[in-house]
Formats: sequence, structure tokens, C-alpha cells
Amino acid sequence: MNEKTVRELADSFLDYLKKEKNASANTIATYEQSLREFNNFLFEYSGAEEIPLEILSEGESVRAFLVELDKRGNDRRTVRKKLSSIRSFAKYLVKFEYVEKDFTGYINTPKARKPIPVFIEEDGIEKMLNVQLDSPADYRDKAILELLYGTGMRVSELCGLNFGDIDFDGHVVTVLGKRRKQRVIPVIDRAIDAVRGYLKVRDGLTSGKADDRALFISSIGKRIIPASVYRIVAKRISRVSNVERKGPHTLRHSFATHLLNHGADLEAVRQLLGHESLSTTQVYTHLSVEQLKKVYKNAHPRAGTQRPGS
Repeated sequence: MNEKTVRELADSFLDYLKKEKNASANTIATYEQSLREFNNFLFEYSGAEEIPLEILSEGESVRAFLVELDKRGNDRRTVRKKLSSIRSFAKYLVKFEYVEKDFTGYINTPKARKPIPVFIEEDGIEKMLNVQLDSPADYRDKAILELLYGTGMRVSELCGLNFGDIDFDGHVVTVLGKRRKQRVIPVIDRAIDAVRGYLKVRDGLTSGKADDRALFISSIGKRIIPASVYRIVAKRISRVSNVERKGPHTLRHSFATHLLNHGADLEAVRQLLGHESLSTTQVYTHLSVEQLKKVYKNAHPRAGTQRPGS
């Protein structure tokens, strides 16, 4: 081990990033903050003001630091970022032979928690879909909303729809999903009716030549783009809900959540959403559990009774 202290070598590492690696100011600031916090922890951990490199051997002090970060309420994303800074510092120390081995090599990176999807309650969806049809754009917007919520398709899949992709008699739509995989999704009557209503007035959306393949077009006749769909959806959701995220994906989340709340099989929902793995779909079960609790409380004959002596 080298006689230099952790603080001295951290300063050397930051100088190396700046001069040799030409790292950005933001990157250097992130590393500096993480390493300063780590050094402060080592001071408390060891009781020594100048921390020798020996304290880093085997990575126990790093593990203790991660535990402390968790105790302080840091989210996993923050912990992962700080650990990444320490890992880079460790590689620097190995490269310039200040230490013999990477003391972070056996430390597992905390897995990031998947965010719980935002969704809209069913009564809010009904209000949102009650679009007043005064113009061709209103008909188009209603058809877009009905399809997004009625099928759970992604906004990119909706924008890519062509005339022949909807089988009106068979009540199915064929979409081109991620990695250009085709998926066939059932379409409810209300969505079919909304699309039919839109097609009757589609030509009124533009005074110029309209795209002759795209199902949904903009006011200039071009295929509609995701940013435009986002604005349409956000405007409508804002009228019925104060959820933080108001884009098309919120309707996809609502579609999946409502299906599970009404007893749909998780594997069936996976296929409808076009997820590769069932684990991706399982995030929605966190939402449906709360609904199950409500159903249980309302339906079980003893769920609402008081305990003896209470």
C-alpha cells in the first residue's frame, strides 16, 4: 500500500480526470462530491483525520458507506451514482499501482427500483374520453385517446398505424412494436366506432394533400408525430386528473392496471403490451394489490367488523 492518504489521492484522481481525460465540469463535480462524502464517512468510520489507503482493503469500508447512505434515506439511484464514482477512483488507484487490486470488485451495485407506473382512475378515464366533437381535430383526438386506452399500444405504435392495420370487422389492430416485431391487439367497439367517426372527417383536417397511408395525420396532412400525440393526451388528462405524468404512456399504464384490477391474467396483459419479459409487466401488480384490498374490505363479511373489545 502507498503512504498517501485517501484525500490526497482523491484530489490527484480529480486532477487526472480534468487534465488527462478531459472530463466535463459536471462529471468532475459529481465525482468530487461523492468522494468528499466518502472521505468524510471514512473519518467517522476510522476516527483518523488523515485516512490511510489501508482502510480501503477488501472493500469493507465501501460496503459500510453504502449502508450508511441507505440509512440516511438516499434513493438507490443516488447510491448507484456514488458507488460508480468510488469504482472509478478504485480503477485509477489500481492503474497507477497505489493499490494492488480493485477493492470494489466484489461489491454488488444496488438494483434500481422500478418506478411505480402512474395511472388514471376509471372514472377519470370515462370523463377524458367524453370528448365534445366540434371539429375534425376533435374526432381525431377522440380516436387517438380511445385507441391508446383501449389497446395499451405505445405512442410510437399508434403514430405508425396505416389504413390497413385496423381490421374493423375482426376488431383487431396490427402494430409494429419494438425491434420491429408485429403484434395483434383486440380493439373494443368504442375504439372502433371512434376511428370510424374520425375517418369520415379525416380529409377536413387539412386543406392540402394528406398522407395517403398514415391513419392519423396532423393539420398539415403529414403523419402525426409522438410529440403531437403527447400534447393531445396531456391536454385531455389535465382536465380530469392531477397525476404528475400526463403523456400517452399514462394511458398505457391505465390500460394494464384496469385489466388486472378486473381479473385479467398477467401473461395475457404481457402479450397485449408487447413486453418481452413477464417481470416487466409485474410492476403493475403493485397497483392492483391496492385495488384487491379495497375489494376484499368491501366484500368480506368480517372485513369491516370491529374486533372484540375495540
